[in-house]
Amino acid sequence: MNAQKVSFIICTDSESALHECEIYIKQLTVPEGFVVNVLPIRGANSMAEGYNAGMLQTDAKYKVYLHQDALILNKNFLQDTLAIFQENPQIGMIGMVGTKQLHKNGCIWTNPMRTGALRSHLLTTSDDYFDVPIPSNRSFAIVEAIDGLLMMTQQDFLWRSDLFTGWDFYDLSQCQEFARAGYRIAVPHQETPWVLHDSGAQNLKDYHTYRKTYLEEYYPDNQVEIDACKRFIATQTTDGSTNTAVSRDNAVSTLISMIDFRDYEEALHFTQENLSQNQDNELFCILTVFLQIYQQETEAGLHEVFLPLENGSQTAGWLPLHYQRICRYIWRIENGLPQEYLDEAHQYFKRWHVSRTAQDRIRILCLPE
Repeated sequence: MNAQKVSFIICTDSESALHECEIYIKQLTVPEGFVVNVLPIRGANSMAEGYNAGMLQTDAKYKVYLHQDALILNKNFLQDTLAIFQENPQIGMIGMVGTKQLHKNGCIWTNPMRTGALRSHLLTTSDDYFDVPIPSNRSFAIVEAIDGLLMMTQQDFLWRSDLFTGWDFYDLSQCQEFARAGYRIAVPHQETPWVLHDSGAQNLKDYHTYRKTYLEEYYPDNQVEIDACKRFIATQTTDGSTNTAVSRDNAVSTLISMIDFRDYEEALHFTQENLSQNQDNELFCILTVFLQIYQQETEAGLHEVFLPLENGSQTAGWLPLHYQRICRYIWRIENGLPQEYLDEAHQYFKRWHVSRTAQDRIRILCLPE
């Protein structure tokens, strides 16, 4: 393997997300003598399958398996992670967020032993430092498992694509494979989060199916949790949805219809009546944000936010993607990217009538307090 090379391996189904991810990779300081490349993996049937394909395409010793919606903010990311690897050959993998002790149910987020840092964006953005702080006099902490948003390795082991044929638990499985081989896993100390994860709404349709697979492979004696997975799977409908999910879809469809028919005041009233029971419905909340912007603009004598719909160039179904793109451009400005990327942001704001009112409202949501 080439010890002077780093490959970023990214499974992608969105060229716009991949483009944004690559912009931040290009801003990283590359250590002298090192070569960096990006390997997009398109059309993978699972994360494990895609990551195996990427791993076999490169001779790089160091590989960064990265979600397409993860933006690396720390420009010294390569120096910082390579130093940990080079000074600690027993460390096989590094992540941004992990747990010092994995919960017996196999869920990384349900144990108060989490450590690391992350800037995460769902509808609002926050900086999280989790439960167990890493002292500033230590460059890293050893953990049992890390989250799959970013997994950097200096050793190669095949991802278990034989077991994990979807998009869940591939990360915890790989942690177990590294542990089986005798390697340790680390999370670095971060004064501020090194990565922004623009995760959006999570699709948990197959989560418990793969949790069951994970437990059966790595904790076969944990029959209590395996049986719990079986019970949950049995409650799902044939397409994996639930009545709650159907109800959410209906709320979004109703709101989209009102906006498309320009019934903005009625739509505002609908959000006021239904927001409390849709707080975890990301699409509903995003549409509510645009209606709130409409209200603010109206009070200021402006009429910008829905012009792309009224001139026929877009429909209300485009608004969630529009929100995502506005966030990305605000992050570019906030993180001081080169002028060419800022110009692209300002051109987008002008083309799609993103007023200062709209920018300010969304900036509150997409930047940490």
